[in-house]
Amino acid sequence: MKKRLNDLGCRRRLLLEKINTQRMEVAEISLQLQKPLALVDAGIIAVHFIRRHPTLVAGGATLLLALRRGNLRHMAQQGWRLFCQYPAKI
Repeated sequence: MKKRLNDLGCRRRLLLEKINTQRMEVAEISLQLQKPLALVDAGIIAVHFIRRHPTLVAGGATLLLALRRGNLRHMAQQGWRLFCQYPAKI
């Protein structure tokens, strides 16, 4: 009986050492994966934002294109003219 308890104690110590070694390996792997997973999280957040606010994203893209082409003044004049022509109901 005593020999069996000693064998079990020895096996337990070996398993605990193995657990500690594996825990350290997992910690090293998780440090290596931390930056790529953060990038994936940011991408998922961006996709959710685009799905929730498609008009805002389209408006922002249109504004960037207008600024890039230099037609912002012309677009503002067109928009104001159309806004003034819109019938207002009181």
